[in-house]
Amino acid sequence: MKSIRQLILPILVAVALTAACNPFAHKTAPQYPKDPRFSEFVFDFNEEPKIQTRVDSLNLRWPGLAASEAHITVEYSRSGFGIPQTEPEFWITAVATVPDETITQLVDNNIGDTSLLPGIYPGLYEYVPQDCQFTTIDAKFADDRLGIDIDKATKGFTPIPITGFAVSKNCHLVVMTALGHEYTPPSYPGQSQ
Repeated sequence: MKSIRQLILPILVAVALTAACNPFAHKTAPQYPKDPRFSEFVFDFNEEPKIQTRVDSLNLRWPGLAASEAHITVEYSRSGFGIPQTEPEFWITAVATVPDETITQLVDNNIGDTSLLPGIYPGLYEYVPQDCQFTTIDAKFADDRLGIDIDKATKGFTPIPITGFAVSKNCHLVVMTALGHEYTPPSYPGQSQ
């Protein structure tokens, strides 16, 4: 009996170690904070996104936004990598402080009071106060109103389509998502994404 135990124990240990180190084993999804105000965060990524505090990435892509403060995540998606002739896909999620003029030009084409905000990266939830009331804006309208002619794109910030957009008049905030291709790293010193 003792020899069977001595034989089986190393096998069980080897199986357990192999299963724990198996790169093909199913990995559980990251556990993000839950906030019922937001749609599901659906973007995938290769590296855990970093929250950045910057306005240039937004204002150069969408000059009509005129953000004075912004918390954003910009990350490459897993989609498109390794496929020949395909530009890598990347996404942006953001919470930005904007002036009254920005809100006024957008609220004219609102979809109405929103039940769910765009599905931003969950690490950005903390920048959206609980007492803000939001209105959903048609993404195409927001793109047209805020965007810039692609031929005039500057400093490596390629305009990309907005996929979700909501504004809060009482908090002067926008919550937005965008998804696109042809990301060109900035060409001037000291800046990234």
